[in-house]
Amino acid sequence: MNNAHYLYRMTFLHAIALLSPVLVPNITFQKLLPVVISASQDRVPNIKFNAAKVLQLLSSIVDSSVVEKTIRPCLAELSEDPDVDVRYFAGQALQSCDQLMILG
Repeated sequence: MNNAHYLYRMTFLHAIALLSPVLVPNITFQKLLPVVISASQDRVPNIKFNAAKVLQLLSSIVDSSVVEKTIRPCLAELSEDPDVDVRYFAGQALQSCDQLMILG
C-alpha cells in the first residue's frame, strides 16, 4: 500500500472491505489486517478514516483477542488524530467494538 496516489490506497481499502467477509478469518487476520493497520498511519486523512471504517468491519470478523490486541489500540490512536473526521469514524468504530465485546 505504498502507491503515491491516494486513490490507489483507497481502492485497496475498499477491496479489503469487500473481500474480508467472504474469506477465512485467519486469512483476513494474517494478510488483510496488516494492510489496514498500515493505512491507519497514512498522511492523508481520508485514508485514515476509511481505515477506521474497515477496522470496524474487521472487528466483527476476526477473533475478539485480535480486536483487543490489534484493532482497538489502532482505533484508540486514530481517535486522537488532529483531523475531526478521522476522530469521528475512529470513535464510531470503537463504539462498535465495545458493543461486540458486550454481545460476544
